[in-house]
This record gives sequence, C-alpha cells and structure tokens, in this order.
Amino acid sequence: MQTKKSPPPEITITLRATLPLLPGCVSTARSTCGKPNCRCKANPPKLHGPYYRWTGLLEGKPTTKTLSPAEARECRRRIAHYRALEKQISRLVRQALQQAPWNQR
Repeated sequence: MQTKKSPPPEITITLRATLPLLPGCVSTARSTCGKPNCRCKANPPKLHGPYYRWTGLLEGKPTTKTLSPAEARECRRRIAHYRALEKQISRLVRQALQQAPWNQR
C-alpha cells in the first residue's frame, strides 16, 4: 500500500519594499544638430547633451520619456527600489523551484 505525502504547509511572508517603485532604466544620449557651423560639427565634435531618457513599458508598450537631470536622479532612485524588490522575489522563486513537487520524489 502506497502512502500519500501531504503537501507542505502554506507559509505567508511579507516583502519589504521602499516606495515609490519604477520599473525600466534611465540612459543618457548626446547628439548633433542640423546647423552646419555648430560646435557639434567641430573636429573633435562637442555634442549636445547629455539628454536623459527613461525607457520602460507603459500599458504594455515600450515607451521612452525625456527627463530633466532632477527627474533622471529621481527615476534612478525609484528604479533601485524596484530592483531591490525584484531581487527578493527572484530569491523566493528560486527557493520555490527547489522545493517544487517534482523535486520531492
């Protein structure tokens, strides 16, 4: 007669997150303009910028927003909060996969 293993007890945990959160990333770019005698056309060129951009998903669509330097700093702070939460969740998922039913054979 085969005995049935009972499932492990359910455990509730609480995640800690610093708010506000923001997924995505902030990047910088420099560029040239269309003026023929501009410093961005010199040798070596002195490009315009830096321009700050947030890239992420808004309503499921890839989106880029141009930011001021202050907005870029704030976005980076919020992204760091989001990544810390993601790290906690990834750790929990790894543990869950190690304890998956197929590993209990």
